[in-house]
Amino acid sequence: MSRSPLSQPEDAARRSKRAETADGATEDRATPRRSPASPANVPGDTTRERILDAALELFGERGLHAASVRDVAKLAKANVAAISYHFGGKEELYLAVAGHVAEIMGSRIAERAPQIVDAAPPANPQDALARLELAFDTIIDVIVGNEDMRRVARFVLREQMSPTAAFDIIYAQVMERMHRTVCLNFGVATGLDPDSEAVRLRTFLLIGQGIFLRVAEAVVLRRLEADRYTPPLLDEIKAMLRTHLHLVVADLRGRKAEA
Repeated sequence: MSRSPLSQPEDAARRSKRAETADGATEDRATPRRSPASPANVPGDTTRERILDAALELFGERGLHAASVRDVAKLAKANVAAISYHFGGKEELYLAVAGHVAEIMGSRIAERAPQIVDAAPPANPQDALARLELAFDTIIDVIVGNEDMRRVARFVLREQMSPTAAFDIIYAQVMERMHRTVCLNFGVATGLDPDSEAVRLRTFLLIGQGIFLRVAEAVVLRRLEADRYTPPLLDEIKAMLRTHLHLVVADLRGRKAEA
């Protein structure tokens, strides 16, 4: 049976109706559609990165349960379907954000201090001490000196207080590696076992001095009557931390000599 001519305008209208794609763009149904299996292969597509950045912002502010997928999509200027396509669901997105955080921290540390990332052990105590100075300078420059690390710090702090599987990702990819590297250099600089409690604990205490300036930024800047960490202030902080480092190393060397 042939179709009624009255249905033809309706069919034409249906074919020309514009539909929303996964990343929020529109396309004409009359034109060839992109395969559902490969929407991320379009040159210049930044949907996944926008979603990760938006999720980092909202998960850091509100936590996993209070931040909705719709809120993330809205902030990312993407369609909710894009989150399902790229990540699967909110829990999977949260874990992807943890990987994103680890990548941000790891890449910035490697860029700032390639000499100590995956490098061979230092040859002597003097070389080890120089690497320790560089490591703590890097912590200040990367964690404290970059204002956009606030959102990273918020996410990490939530995971520190209430660890989930996301913490395991950040710990394995950045935290443990950085701590072991610093401990190794402490061991060579002091002659002590890098896995000893004395070295591991002092490493945490020195690293914590730098990280505190980021997580407690509001109170620190208010007490310093400053509105941000300026380059001269950061230089002063790094000089103080180097002084603390030398005092700790000298104390450990003295204990080793007395033992």
